[in-house]
Amino acid sequence: MNLVGMSPTGYAENVTVDEGVNAFGVRQQVHFEGDSVIVQKTYDAAPHLEHARIARESTEGKRWGEGKMIGHIPPVEYARISVIRDPAERRKAIMTFLRENPAFVMFDRALK
Repeated sequence: MNLVGMSPTGYAENVTVDEGVNAFGVRQQVHFEGDSVIVQKTYDAAPHLEHARIARESTEGKRWGEGKMIGHIPPVEYARISVIRDPAERRKAIMTFLRENPAFVMFDRALK
């Protein structure tokens, strides 16, 4: 755990506690800014984008078929989607994510 913004006499006005990276590749930092506490979670999307790019290239020109994987959603993003109870709303959220983040699409024809 790293403390950024700590002075020899205590905490400065703004302090960040870096909790490091967990087993899922998510870094959590807690920022104390004045009276506010902000939890920031980030992850390296590069491996996920690379996985989607390779899959997209391998399906280029192929026909639509059963069981076709249309996209890759990083675990952190899918965790937000998976809490949606209504299956239709969950499917809508998945397609919205893929439309807003086309680099994660693995089968281009799925969005056309």
